Amino acid sequence: MDEPEEPSVLLVAEQLRRRVPGGIGTHARGLLQGLRQLGDAGEGVDVTILASRAPRRGGGDELEGMGWPLRTSRLPGRALTRAWDHRWLHAPSGFRVVHSVSMAAPLPEHAGRSRLVVTVHDLAWRRHPDATTSRGARWHEAALARARRAGADVVVPSRHVAADVVAAGIEEARVTVAQSGADHLPSPDATGAAVLLERIGVTGEFLLTVGTLEPRKNLGRLARAHRAVRASLPEPWPLVVVGPSGWGERDDMPPPSEDVRFTGPVPSAVLAGLYQRARAFAYVPLSEGAGLPPLEALWMGTPTVVSTEVPSVYDLGASGPPPALRVDPLEVDEIAQGLVTVLTDDDTRADLSARGSHYAHERTWQRVARTHLTLWRSLR
Repeated sequence: MDEPEEPSVLLVAEQLRRRVPGGIGTHARGLLQGLRQLGDAGEGVDVTILASRAPRRGGGDELEGMGWPLRTSRLPGRALTRAWDHRWLHAPSGFRVVHSVSMAAPLPEHAGRSRLVVTVHDLAWRRHPDATTSRGARWHEAALARARRAGADVVVPSRHVAADVVAAGIEEARVTVAQSGADHLPSPDATGAAVLLERIGVTGEFLLTVGTLEPRKNLGRLARAHRAVRASLPEPWPLVVVGPSGWGERDDMPPPSEDVRFTGPVPSAVLAGLYQRARAFAYVPLSEGAGLPPLEALWMGTPTVVSTEVPSVYDLGASGPPPALRVDPLEVDEIAQGLVTVLTDDDTRADLSARGSHYAHERTWQRVARTHLTLWRSLR
């Protein structure tokens, strides 16, 4: 019997056109990395990328350099997303599967000829509406409703989000969990990390956190917890904050000082160097669908403290001890005690480093890509 024909897939990667692609952008690149690895191993699939026209800010078109067939719209990103939202434009025809790596998704023009898949990374706008703009919440709610009405299959990064989308009305049979990979960082740029640290006045070890500066990341409570314990530590290790500015006021964040140093966004190899050089890593968001930064830290063997809302480290139904120290993101005192432990308790640090590294190295983007490929093949 002949083998069934591999599905042709239109992968909508509009997130990679955003000024700050964030964790969704990292997920998109990781998925494409995993698909490339599957192709190299003889498990290739026909994938074409779809996005808006390349931005004019220079540096070339990242998507053209990825080696996949690329379709671009003449429209800029915001106009294209708006056209999809109002069904003024549909997905190009000729593809068996249309899969958007975010909730910005064009509907197929003929539903019977193409199957729609949407990746939903979290429902944070429902869990923490005070940490989301009202406009953003309305858009996400409408996008989720469009996917539900279209009968889309939904990919989520954790069982935590799977439970949320089922509660929001998506049929459980249409939900696939594809946990994030951790093997996307390049080799550490130790020299670049050293130059950056010298520029911001950090000469020794430090506590590291990574993420977009926005209310949901809970950086204010982390900074207060760090400030509360810094004087009692064996050395006054500063908090180094890596990441781009997001939306929302930062009144609860202290200005740059001896306590807290901000780097802004950094190249991936430099980030890997910072993970490698940090004494410990902290990540305590109010809510996460997955949480890539702690996986990156665990991959580098850095002792890590996370909030209980980070399913990439400890998802629903997980068993055994978590690979990182978990704390309540609303309790500054509990965060502070967690920081003291991962910074000073040598036995705990060694245990977390070993278990965290083992845990992260089992999380590969090739495995993520294979989960996607299995789903796409099933959509006949």
